[in-house]
Amino acid sequence: MSFSRRQFLRGTSLGLGYLAVSSPMPGWLGNAAAATLSGYAGYRATVCVFLLGGNDTNNVLVPRDSINHGLYLDARDTLGIPLNELRPINPVGMAPGAYGLHPSLEKLQALFEQERAAFVCNVGPLTLPMRKVNYELGNVPRPDNLFSHSDQQDAWASGISNPSSVDLPPELEGKATGWGGRTADRLHTLNPGDYPEVTSFGGKALYTTGAERQAMMVSSSGILEMRGTNDGAFNTLRSEALADVVAVHNNVTLEASYGGVFTTAQTFSAARAAARQAAWEALPLATQQYIESRFAPPQGTSGWTLPKQLFQVVRDLIAGAAPSASGGLGVRRQMFSVGLGGFDTHVGQEATQNALLLQVDFALNAFQEAMTRLKTEGLFGANPPQATLFTMSDFGRTLAENSDKGSDHGWGSHAIVLGDRVQGRRLHGTYPNLDLSAGAMNNLDSVDAKGRWLPSLSVDQYGFTLASWLGLGGQADRDHAFPNLTGYVAAATSGGFPAAARSYRIPFLLSDP
Repeated sequence: MSFSRRQFLRGTSLGLGYLAVSSPMPGWLGNAAAATLSGYAGYRATVCVFLLGGNDTNNVLVPRDSINHGLYLDARDTLGIPLNELRPINPVGMAPGAYGLHPSLEKLQALFEQERAAFVCNVGPLTLPMRKVNYELGNVPRPDNLFSHSDQQDAWASGISNPSSVDLPPELEGKATGWGGRTADRLHTLNPGDYPEVTSFGGKALYTTGAERQAMMVSSSGILEMRGTNDGAFNTLRSEALADVVAVHNNVTLEASYGGVFTTAQTFSAARAAARQAAWEALPLATQQYIESRFAPPQGTSGWTLPKQLFQVVRDLIAGAAPSASGGLGVRRQMFSVGLGGFDTHVGQEATQNALLLQVDFALNAFQEAMTRLKTEGLFGANPPQATLFTMSDFGRTLAENSDKGSDHGWGSHAIVLGDRVQGRRLHGTYPNLDLSAGAMNNLDSVDAKGRWLPSLSVDQYGFTLASWLGLGGQADRDHAFPNLTGYVAAATSGGFPAAARSYRIPFLLSDP
């Protein structure tokens, strides 16, 4: 098939996902001074790891006391993990070995015990706090299309699980946005110029989309450029077409608008690549080799994508945190998004989840080890970069296994948070009641007999905790980034819900000194 240059120009916008960022794109170049920051004066980043498909966290975090482990095994004849195979952890304020982790999570077990990791229990999308009676009567709005993959991914990513029942600020009306992107809208003034606050290597694109700011979409290799092809003629045509676009970009034509974007995108791509390389080479060679070795997958594994994505996050993070004087970007706040699929385990869950969690365990540990090493580098002065990694997933899964040795779509789940500023070795929130016996239909934590957990903490609270750690503050900014949260807390307060539901934040991050 042959294409004309004009046909190519009409279709070239499809490639902008890898190149286009917030407008005007390269305005940050040469812009030196960042806005005054409250709290931590150094660099901070959050890293969202989206586990696509619905991770079964009932097998990630398991009680080890005889009563509750017995209830767990009652619901999971084949999926249940025997007591002697769980990796014991010792949460603060609980009996020694009260809980255990999935056998694949050996490194996470160590990070938890070192107080660098924690769990946020039974968190999920909610418009308003809800009790089981509200769910049964339908007098409190449920998330739209509850238990649907795409809809619940959107609910986690957007923080708006039932748009028709949320009073959106005018600037959000008619726009599909995510809480990461909306946070970027308001954190923009903390960074110099127009460098994008969010970089996505994977995950859920909606999470990164703001009303004003747009994410930088990058391939998992870390390269910000048009995708290459094996077709030499096509590559030549593309180069000629791009040259045509740039040449006409001062004319008032459709191609002219493309020309302006491509010109700035090419400038931005080159500047970003240069900053990544300069900041990386400013590190001692031993540190470069150490970080690279952390992310090299173990022998015998193949196709692991999460370590590659998180390695690229570290490369971008180093470039962002490095001062402009040493060739870095000199930004102060960034957010990153990565993703790993395959967690929809309706059939034969054991082998699939074992393999996926091995990859998660390796990648999260590699990221934390890299961040720990960077704390000792003089490149960053007295304020080394800080990062908090957190997980999201479509939903949890049913405690009761199905007839295919798998589990089905659920609701609330247990999220992992990781980093030196995490209030570690703790279970934040409330672990659900696992009793699904015939005489326990009054189990208030499950909306049915299968063990679909009614969340006791909302995505809004989870997200706002992370956003406020980055610097989001004030009611106007909070209502923009989390338009549902004020009403949620007010309803929890007037409805007499537990203290955790009445708080804007979940205390899984340490306060600044």
